[in-house]
Amino acid sequence: MRARVQPLDPATARRIAAGEVIERPASVVKELIDNAIDAASTRIDIELVNGGRRLIQVTDNGCGMYPDEAVLALQRFTTSKIRHLEDLSRLTTLGFRGEALPSMAAMAQVEIITRAADQVEGALVQSGTDAVPAIRPRGCPVGTRVSVLRLFAHTPVRLNGLKSIAREMQQVHEIVARYALAYPQITFQVQHDGRRLLFAPTCADLMQRLAVLFDHEVATHMLPVDWHSVDLLVSGAVSSPSVNRATRQRQYVWVNGRPIRSGLISIALERAYGALMPPGRHPLAVLGLTLPPHFLDVNVHPRKSEITFLHERTVFAAVQEAVETALQRSVAGDANWRSDETLAWSSPWQATPQIGESGTPYGQERAVAATGPWQPLGQVGHSFLVASGPEGLLLLDQHAADESLLYTQLLAADAGGVELPEPLLLNLNAAQERWLDVQQVVLADFGIQIESFGRGKGLMRTVPAILVDRLGASHFLDAMYEAMQRLTPQAAPEDVREHLGAALACRTAIRAGDRLTVEQVTALVQAVSQQRLGYTCPHGRPTYVLLSLSDLERRFMRLFPLDTSL
Repeated sequence: MRARVQPLDPATARRIAAGEVIERPASVVKELIDNAIDAASTRIDIELVNGGRRLIQVTDNGCGMYPDEAVLALQRFTTSKIRHLEDLSRLTTLGFRGEALPSMAAMAQVEIITRAADQVEGALVQSGTDAVPAIRPRGCPVGTRVSVLRLFAHTPVRLNGLKSIAREMQQVHEIVARYALAYPQITFQVQHDGRRLLFAPTCADLMQRLAVLFDHEVATHMLPVDWHSVDLLVSGAVSSPSVNRATRQRQYVWVNGRPIRSGLISIALERAYGALMPPGRHPLAVLGLTLPPHFLDVNVHPRKSEITFLHERTVFAAVQEAVETALQRSVAGDANWRSDETLAWSSPWQATPQIGESGTPYGQERAVAATGPWQPLGQVGHSFLVASGPEGLLLLDQHAADESLLYTQLLAADAGGVELPEPLLLNLNAAQERWLDVQQVVLADFGIQIESFGRGKGLMRTVPAILVDRLGASHFLDAMYEAMQRLTPQAAPEDVREHLGAALACRTAIRAGDRLTVEQVTALVQAVSQQRLGYTCPHGRPTYVLLSLSDLERRFMRLFPLDTSL
């Protein structure tokens, strides 16, 4: 029998609509925080019992409501945030879709105690019936307290679908942390079953709030971001490349004060790090964007966790440039390298540039004298180099450091070719011959010239100057194979250049396990002191570890000696 189309009864319709917004206790907390912030609160206290199943209570010291407003707030399609359709394109509040009190009332019993600043006493309003709720006087401070009791009591499927109490509280903690980072001027407190889980007092700026919500050691590695154009501001903080995580969980983003999740911003953020970040690792970030309201749509998602940008490319470019600027600024301003995008090796590590007897730089003259404050100490395990300086102890991965230096020089605009005394013979298959023919311009940029020497043969007559004593036929063929495997035939020339450069640098760099002479150790350390060294090599392996004097003092308990005579 065919089912007929017919309208739902009001109670069923309310519960279906409420389910779009109220999914779990964290959803309730988020909506009530939105309203508290819109009410100009400077303190928001959140209390939960039994993971929010029994009670979710949010108390603020905002402007409060008049009794008749509290009654209207429990009815559908009532709001203080908009008046006309046009207001949707210029929202400056967190609410509107956050006006979720009717949805909460469809899923639980809701109690509102509120008082406006110009009222002598407050009012108590309770949901629970279809009739207009009664208003009862109640003594209370200025502000609003919303209590949500017995969540999902009338929807047992939704109640049974909740995760464990610990998991639900983790979701609540995450939501509150996002708001606490976006609003350091507001005090946030979360309690569960009478035990405090989070307390973030009012802070002067974001960096102070980071010290509260992040591990203190991690907070010291966060770099401030402050970038602006005519109508777009990007501010916040990102981690130095040495601090990273396996997931993006520690990436917090808000737009015009609204915490969101944005794949666009995450990709732009990580694009700024490039090869500085090891593969599979992600930076920490706390970023806020401010732009005109008509440049975005906040109503594309019921829970407002996602938004749509009118000019996505502009936002992407702005975030990438803002983070790149912060990373570059740390290079110039941090002498101890804790927050460097690259190692500039400026004072006090700067050594006098060393040139060999032939006047050639590192890569063409291996014997370099060690002078100045930078002192190579030797090789450990035939894989790592150690050097000391006024700031502490430096450990280099000899392969990754050498690879990073070679890669930088290969991609330099002035990289030139040197003719070999005897050409290198290359044995090529048909696919390799076609690839070399297509990539002649890229090869010429590196200073590589290869000519045909009959079917399946090629002669390499010139090589990059820095590889003149390093590059062999097998090295080049291996590097070419790697580039061909990683790239499509339609890859852009700049992508081919980067991948081939990375492969050539890796194949020709000093290997882990190579026993180096004193002269070779000195040459590599001095080369590092004269060039910027990325935190990772092109393939993502860390190039260095710095143990500053403060690190050493802490490890040897010199900061807090047990005996002052020691």
